[in-house]
Amino acid sequence: MEKEEMDRRIIRIELFEFDVPCCYHHARGKLENCRYGLLKLTDEGGETGWGECLMSVDEKVFDLVNWARFLYRFQKSTLAQALDTVRLCRVLWGNVKADLVEMALYDLMARSQRKPFVDVLGSSGGFGSFGSSGSTGHSRHSVNGSFHPETAPVRSVGGGSRSDAERLFSSRVRQVAGFGHAVADREFPVSGLFQAGRELHPGCCGSLLDDLRNACMLRKEGMALTMHKDYLLGPACCLWEHTAAVLGADWLEEGGNPEPVRLAPLQAGERIAGTGFQLDQPVLFEKSRAYFVVI
Repeated sequence: MEKEEMDRRIIRIELFEFDVPCCYHHARGKLENCRYGLLKLTDEGGETGWGECLMSVDEKVFDLVNWARFLYRFQKSTLAQALDTVRLCRVLWGNVKADLVEMALYDLMARSQRKPFVDVLGSSGGFGSFGSSGSTGHSRHSVNGSFHPETAPVRSVGGGSRSDAERLFSSRVRQVAGFGHAVADREFPVSGLFQAGRELHPGCCGSLLDDLRNACMLRKEGMALTMHKDYLLGPACCLWEHTAAVLGADWLEEGGNPEPVRLAPLQAGERIAGTGFQLDQPVLFEKSRAYFVVI
């Protein structure tokens, strides 16, 4: 990213609260009385970046203004300064708030560069480029030549013997992805056939960005993926679906568990920039329950 883009200042910070009676989180089960936060950052060039998080679950009283006070730290910050602030304050704020802002900042970067979100994340995460310049349909191969899943071995989940190379690969992926360690308050199994590379649920590897990195890593190794919508409803839902399309993964939006209605469909286009989420201000105000702004 060019220095001049990193030096653009954030001139408006908006947080919208959306209330959902219940949703399904694969790692945490059924969640009730959920309050979602949708963060919208606007820079001086007029570009926007979006983030999404679960601000609270099953809390009778919630004060949006008090929860969102940390956002004042980003007032008039450049993009580079904002990223540094997230890194420095993560322990103080907690992962939910830090991940919310980090997602919005990466989205802002991706839209400024007119690149898919996963490409910008890849350049910072070290797993290369996965962006698609073609249709957003869920094809089985990458159009940019960065990988060719159709020629890679896909492992069976129905049983049977596995080669030594496959067992080594499974062990390495578990270690990198955090399997066998406490991640996001959940203990992941390390024994038996490796299933997480087959069906991916958001929120199971830590933040959504961790989930994206995990999905890209598994797909490069030739895993056939199915990515579930689960509890996502806004920019995170569009981002997760767009990543499924880029990686050639199957996309499942409806299941046997309660899923909140998404706020907006994935934008259609030859080349989606950022998360692919966009919702007009009047619609946001109409659908949201509360609003917080820093200008």
